[in-house]
Amino acid sequence: MLTATRPQFTINRIGKHLGAEISGIDLSQELDDDTFARVAEAFFDNEVVFFRNQKLTPAQQVAFTRRFGILEQHVRKESRLAGHPEILIVSNLLDDKGNAIGSQDAGRFWHSDLSYKAEPSMLSALYSVEVPIKDGRILGDTSFASTTAAYAALPEATKQRLQGLKNVHSYRYYRNKNARAQEEELARGGRVIQEHMPTEEQLKTVPDVETPVVRTHPVTKRKGLFLNEAHTSGIAGMPKAEGDALLAELYAHIIKPEFVYCHQWQAGDLLMWDNCAAQHKATFDYDLPQRRLMYRTTVRGTAPF
Repeated sequence: MLTATRPQFTINRIGKHLGAEISGIDLSQELDDDTFARVAEAFFDNEVVFFRNQKLTPAQQVAFTRRFGILEQHVRKESRLAGHPEILIVSNLLDDKGNAIGSQDAGRFWHSDLSYKAEPSMLSALYSVEVPIKDGRILGDTSFASTTAAYAALPEATKQRLQGLKNVHSYRYYRNKNARAQEEELARGGRVIQEHMPTEEQLKTVPDVETPVVRTHPVTKRKGLFLNEAHTSGIAGMPKAEGDALLAELYAHIIKPEFVYCHQWQAGDLLMWDNCAAQHKATFDYDLPQRRLMYRTTVRGTAPF
């Protein structure tokens, strides 16, 4: 049994609206309740936080993130880490038969994790075991955008227009969109991503859901935009052309540079993001033999309101 520790730590905000480094904490050790409460407060204040130079076992990652709430198990069972079903493998590595050992195409589009569930994820934590390096430069950055800052910056007339609107989040829509993007990539001579495609039975476990376009954060009470290009198939009850035009306008607004923080990974990073307040997108500028291996845990949230 680990003895709870009470370290002194510092918080350094990096992005304008989100993104901070927390230094002075070893997450392999159990934190005392007061320290954990201050870490949680820093997390929700900054929407994205990271800890450098961590050396975590899967069990330690699970234990730390479980303190925030109930952990999710991803619908894609084949991409879960053996012995730790709460961990989703995010990797470009292959097994000895040439099959993907985890999710290779995660983050192709701007999204928040599991937004297609009735109770979407509250937070995600991604631990970098290996990062791709080429010519001495680390590849595979991840960008994050604050949907709360984006909402706050909207004209009042747009805020009024969005009140009461709902959008449809669909995992089936996401998988079809990913498949089309992969076909287009292959047609351009791009790389092959050997993904495990979900079965019809798996898809049935995550039916489409309608959620408010404007969401109130369950902890901070900030309002934010809860829609994304990966999972949103349309605006409920709105003609497709009109809905698509509105979505395109909002998508472009959310990812304006002033709302974005780009994280440059190092091996040993544990990075957490608030899925109620931020979206993220991966950068696919690497390929084997550059190796990328990461472990993701997600904490269940509440139904959006």
